[in-house]
Amino acid sequence: MTTAFTHRGYLLNCAPARASDGSFKPYVVISRLSDGELVANRFFPSELQFNDEGAAIAHARDWAVRWIDASCIEV
Repeated sequence: MTTAFTHRGYLLNCAPARASDGSFKPYVVISRLSDGELVANRFFPSELQFNDEGAAIAHARDWAVRWIDASCIEV
């Protein structure tokens, strides 16, 4: 399953963590494509978990895209 995506010059690594109960906890690391510099990482609240790995990846990716878009306001 694909866990790495690009958006507006950033690499989003959205590999979820597998919990002991079999659920998936979303997690994302954001770095710049140009030099690999770490920009942000996000652990989500522990109660936020998904039964499906794809859903956890989608949640992390959607959050990262919104975060990048909000951080890249041009004037």
